[in-house]
Amino acid sequence: MKIIHAIWFFCGHIHLTLVIIGLMMLDLFAGYHPLKHHPEFFAPINDVGFYKWSMTYGVHYLKHTFWLFMLVGLLASLSINTFVCTTQRMTKLIRHRSAFSTRIQFVLRLSPHIIHYSMLLMFLGYLISYLCAGTHMGKVLLPGTSISLATPACTITLEKLDIDYYRGDRIANMAKRAINVTAVIAIKNDHRQKRAVLGFNQPIYFSPISIHLKDFAPKTSGGMGRRRFIHVIIKNDPGKYYYFAGMLFFTLGLFMYLWEKRVKNGEFKIKQTMTQGQGQENRL
Repeated sequence: MKIIHAIWFFCGHIHLTLVIIGLMMLDLFAGYHPLKHHPEFFAPINDVGFYKWSMTYGVHYLKHTFWLFMLVGLLASLSINTFVCTTQRMTKLIRHRSAFSTRIQFVLRLSPHIIHYSMLLMFLGYLISYLCAGTHMGKVLLPGTSISLATPACTITLEKLDIDYYRGDRIANMAKRAINVTAVIAIKNDHRQKRAVLGFNQPIYFSPISIHLKDFAPKTSGGMGRRRFIHVIIKNDPGKYYYFAGMLFFTLGLFMYLWEKRVKNGEFKIKQTMTQGQGQENRL
């Protein structure tokens, strides 16, 4: 039992936190060169997920990717360290909750720990996304055409495709080049349907999948009539619920923390005013 307690307190020690952060900085420094000079080894992570990437690119180009595996291990260690440290402090606060004059003061004091737990929840969501997310690559849609997915069962139709081209003359290199693209997508299954606009940095969410715009054509206007199409990536990401919940709790904890600081500042000003008043009365 003593060994378990010793391991528990070691995992939550602040010195361990500093060591892990120091090792992460060294690891990121080591990964700067391969990430800058060999980005083609790391780009497929977003398309196929970390697990499939690690079994292919990660293993075959290990001398360039070793730092990323080390970073994942260090992040896992930092998450364990943060969880243990936060839990230790949380349990102390709960044991001494009677020391607070009001219940609201006790609840507000939990704000930093809520922020830490929410960060861990976001980390968990990203981990689930990289390990368990399913990705459908190479899906091309022409206006008026549809594609069907087996898992989950649904049909995706490109109803309309609008491409805006630069028509000014101030920037010569941008003449007749595409500057914006929007696509009207219709998604339906046996239970519901949705119609939304897809664009760069504007994905469409249709639980449990999300649709992301990767490429489109034509990139320039004029010339021979070329076929208009979009290239989409479809992701089935079970981890998004975790990091959305983590962001929600992080925001809640941040508001609680700011509220606590405001209350403390107000109490400090009241005490300072009372002290100054007593000092003036003593002089009189």
